[in-house]
Amino acid sequence: MRRGVYFLANDTVLEQAIAFLSSFRRFNPTIPLCLVPFADNVEQVAALASRFSFDVWQRPELLRECDDISKLFHGEVAGQYRKLAMWSGEFDEFVYIDCDTVVLHSIDLVFPHLAKFDFVVSNSNVPDARRWVWRDSIMRARALSPRQISYAANTGFVGSKKGLLDLDTVRAKLDRALALAPHMELLCREQPLLNYLIVTSGRPHTSLLAMMAVSGDMSIPLERWGGGDIGVVRDGQVVTPEGGSPTLLVHWAGEFQKVREHGGRIPHHELWSYYRDLVPQT
Repeated sequence: MRRGVYFLANDTVLEQAIAFLSSFRRFNPTIPLCLVPFADNVEQVAALASRFSFDVWQRPELLRECDDISKLFHGEVAGQYRKLAMWSGEFDEFVYIDCDTVVLHSIDLVFPHLAKFDFVVSNSNVPDARRWVWRDSIMRARALSPRQISYAANTGFVGSKKGLLDLDTVRAKLDRALALAPHMELLCREQPLLNYLIVTSGRPHTSLLAMMAVSGDMSIPLERWGGGDIGVVRDGQVVTPEGGSPTLLVHWAGEFQKVREHGGRIPHHELWSYYRDLVPQT
């Protein structure tokens, strides 16, 4: 059994990739890591491979198939859909992590859960988060159950197993998924489709947050959104309050886009820059 981690990046997000890689390798020094090109311009990111010990995805034909799927939903290529290739990749069990993230914990904690669940995300079943997957109209479409809709997972962190969502499986479900496109929040790119594929897979799925809520086990590390209150940051770590859950990762979904459009800095810039600056940029 080969286990590893995938991430998406290209040269447009070079600084984000450096911060991600620096943080990831601090807490995960040996686990295999693979770059999936978000687009073809990956020369600068790929040049970091020896420094951070990662491989580069070598099957471009699968990425083109993912691009074709993205065009069906958006009319143009959206690189986020290249996540779909991972179920045909080299790792038997894997975790995917968005690169607008700093990782603050070992990822090994996810793999034991894959003995019981086929899909493990970081966050799900948060009522306010449903709007980032499904529009209100999905309730009237009667295509999914309330339980399937409420899962509404963040797909910036996904643990799963090879073969469960290979591209043949995805293509077989595309007509039904496309029929639900008017009810999807496509501003979040692949997130609604991936949620649809997970909840209609017939396979067990959960999240670290859901497991913590059910078990009451506050030792389960959780994700934090960098656009909100993440607590006290000290020396590149989020300080865990007494009785609270430790932090698995901090992600800045949507925040880098705001900076590109309006200027300024992302919230909690000091945490992100701590890891960006651990390795001199070249």
